[in-house]
Amino acid sequence: MRKFIVLLLLATSCSPLYVPSTRNVPMFREQGEFQGSVYITTGVDAQLAYALSDNLAVMANGSYLNNKVTEPEDYTRSNRFAEAGLGYYNVTRKFRTELFVGYGIGQGTSFAQYYFFTPYFGQKDLVATGKYNRIFIQPSIGTNNRNFNLAFTPRLSIVNFTEFSSNDNDPVNAIVTIKPDEKPQLFIEPALTGKFPIAGNLQGVFQLGLGIPTSGDVYFDYVPLQLSVGIQLNTGSLRTRVY
Repeated sequence: MRKFIVLLLLATSCSPLYVPSTRNVPMFREQGEFQGSVYITTGVDAQLAYALSDNLAVMANGSYLNNKVTEPEDYTRSNRFAEAGLGYYNVTRKFRTELFVGYGIGQGTSFAQYYFFTPYFGQKDLVATGKYNRIFIQPSIGTNNRNFNLAFTPRLSIVNFTEFSSNDNDPVNAIVTIKPDEKPQLFIEPALTGKFPIAGNLQGVFQLGLGIPTSGDVYFDYVPLQLSVGIQLNTGSLRTRVY
């Protein structure tokens, strides 16, 4: 347990460039259900999801981080990301399953070393902003209870940074923009999500997720462990389908 706490503190105290969004795991029961969620995590995540039919659903997600940093340099660490997805879900008496696919774009600013800025600013850590897009495939399986529910989501994300820019955090320098000649990175991002009723259509939600690159030569820093805690408005939380 002590090692887990230390790892969590390290993951949340450093400043990785790629911050995986909290997995949107609606686990719908029937057509017409709507969910809106807000999470406190590495920043703030907002999520929407709607069941178009008894099997089809859509989602939209956004992430925002804006954090003033003073060490080792004064700068604003930031992350802005938005995505949308289309999914299929199925319900049985005991379980719920779903599969979503989607696409998103975003950008982040952080402090790290990037080899392609060496010719301009030397070999050192510096403040840089990266723009990226992401394709995700997200299957989930979860319980179908009236009260507490758990879901497991082994998301796969293809992360592609298309552009980096920096002036070494010095307004005197001209901004240098680089389009890196690097392949997209595949991440395995499994997560465990829990939901429990609070009052009426409000639910408490929490999620513990991992970010695991499949390649050993990832050239940007990323969040390896993430805890998200939030609240959810769920119009289907008061009923369980009867068979």
